[in-house]
Amino acid sequence: MAVVSIEFSEEKAWIDRLTDDFRTLLAGSRSTDRPFHVALSGGSTPTPLYRHWATQEFPWERIDWWIGDERWVPLTDPRSNEAMIRGSLGIGLGGRLRLRSWHRAEDPEDAANLYDKALREELGSPPVFDLILLGIGEDGHTASLFPGSPALDERAAYAVPNPAPGGGPLRLTLTYPCLNAARSVWFLVAGRAKKEIVQRVLSSDKALPAARIEAADQRLYWVGGR
Repeated sequence: MAVVSIEFSEEKAWIDRLTDDFRTLLAGSRSTDRPFHVALSGGSTPTPLYRHWATQEFPWERIDWWIGDERWVPLTDPRSNEAMIRGSLGIGLGGRLRLRSWHRAEDPEDAANLYDKALREELGSPPVFDLILLGIGEDGHTASLFPGSPALDERAAYAVPNPAPGGGPLRLTLTYPCLNAARSVWFLVAGRAKKEIVQRVLSSDKALPAARIEAADQRLYWVGGR
């Protein structure tokens, strides 16, 4: 599927547009009788966006937040995506932030299996997210789907452990069968350093994990790339 690219010269405009588009997506969702399911991206790029969203009057009681990938580190570790999300989107929300943690078992394989089970029970098979937010790494990875890693070829499970390059912490990640079933996928990208890799993703270079997303509605919100 083609990715629509939307570029911004400064962060405020990027945040404002993402906030407006998210509000529009919420308003246009098919039913107010079921949760609106969102999978969040980790890393530093979305942090200011999440802090802004925490100040908004969204229908928090309708939104179930999931996490697209996680490092298998304690929640006290600053590298944890969940820790970042709770410290940004969770500020001031208290119990209104309904966030699904990967950390539900002592073993990463068991943790991934539990996440997979929850996805199937609550979103179906395949699980259909209303929105998935993703980043793009300088190597073209997205979520924790790295070039050459085993999870790229996963076709049955929706959540799996996956090794990180360079010996970093083990990752837990959603897989293509889950990501590609989403109604909307939005890539969040910052900086000119990503210019070459973004252009390759936009030209559907399938050597890059990020270019292998096939959701029906795909947008790339790029700030600072001009």
